[in-house]
Amino acid sequence: MERYPSTAASRIITNDLYLAAYLLCEGCELAAVERNERRRVSFVFAGARARALREAYAAGPVAVDVRSLRGHLIQVRRLMDGAQQRSEPCPSSPSRTVLSPA
Repeated sequence: MERYPSTAASRIITNDLYLAAYLLCEGCELAAVERNERRRVSFVFAGARARALREAYAAGPVAVDVRSLRGHLIQVRRLMDGAQQRSEPCPSSPSRTVLSPA
């Protein structure tokens, strides 16, 4: 059983908020923000470059405009806060909620 449903090759899912901010800095499209039954927030990115940028990020240092990263990091944290407060109890039944990234 897959943890997440199959996605197109140009889509990636991450719960790393720094990677999410980096991908936004690089112009990747945030397709969705999902919350699972364990209150974990995942970011779904679309775009042909998303996978290559994720690999570059994982491989080592990447160059990024710090002001842009700061702004996108604030945006990602607001999306996380809007998805669900961490102090809320877990839902009783397994579910996945998709939230609008806008």
